Amino acid sequence: MPPQRTEPPRPVVGIACKIASVVLLSGMAACVKYLGSAIPSGQTIFVRGLISIAVLALGAWGFGAPHLLLTRNWRSHALRSLSGTVSMFCLFTALTLIPFADVMAITFTAPMFLTLLAMVFLGERIHAFRWSALAIGFAGVAIMVAPHIGFGSGSALGIAVAFGAAVFAALAMMFLRAMSGGGGEHAVTITFYFTVTSTAFAALTAIAGWPAPTAEQWLFIVAAGFLGVFGQLLMTFSYRYAEASTIAPLDYGNLLMAVVFGYAFFDEIPERATWIGAPLVVAAGAIILWREYRLAAGSGAPREIREA
Repeated sequence: MPPQRTEPPRPVVGIACKIASVVLLSGMAACVKYLGSAIPSGQTIFVRGLISIAVLALGAWGFGAPHLLLTRNWRSHALRSLSGTVSMFCLFTALTLIPFADVMAITFTAPMFLTLLAMVFLGERIHAFRWSALAIGFAGVAIMVAPHIGFGSGSALGIAVAFGAAVFAALAMMFLRAMSGGGGEHAVTITFYFTVTSTAFAALTAIAGWPAPTAEQWLFIVAAGFLGVFGQLLMTFSYRYAEASTIAPLDYGNLLMAVVFGYAFFDEIPERATWIGAPLVVAAGAIILWREYRLAAGSGAPREIREA
């Protein structure tokens, strides 16, 4: 949940923060992809978690708000954090198996899965407008996935794991919606407990054995940690200065950055199916987001709930 805005609206600053966060988080994903299967995902997530915990804790104490590191809402944090942790593991694993742009495009199905989950578990009604958006999005997914079906070399597995990242991200968003609506938890609190959970589970993977990274690998592991935490913080700050309806669509810049980074650093050129299917997925997600904000604005919900 983005924090309640205390500053006056400054959309240019908000957009700048959001664009910077997109670049940093895409850079984090590029670091993970560069490390590949040589460094287990759990090892990278563990180091990233330690850096994030340190930054969040120091920030909370430095700004005189240590209470943000405390909560009584353990059950909600557990559900949100566990689903988010599984999503992160799936995302990091998928990045080692299939092209960068394919992973990012598939993760954009999360709003569609969220719509279906909300219908099943929250009893929300889906009207013809949303069904149309879902149909467009899943048509795009089918186009992108078709060339990978039956292929070897981990391609089909990578597609499946990327979908897992999207489904569990949708679950995390559903639990986050419940927390922001009734729990009133601050963004720093939610991020802190998610980070603690993911770091703890990542530590368990050490049982299977972690390799000793080279100096170059350490550089990319630590870089992924810092890019991840500051990308998250900039994303949080972006919601302080601009409306969520202005900020959220900029998430689709991740797909552009994935194409750029994939081509520049990994010699990946998206297949024709990706060029055709990805815009359909992006369009479907944008339609759903636009509809959500229109409905929320018309309902007169409090700003902090509408922007969750």
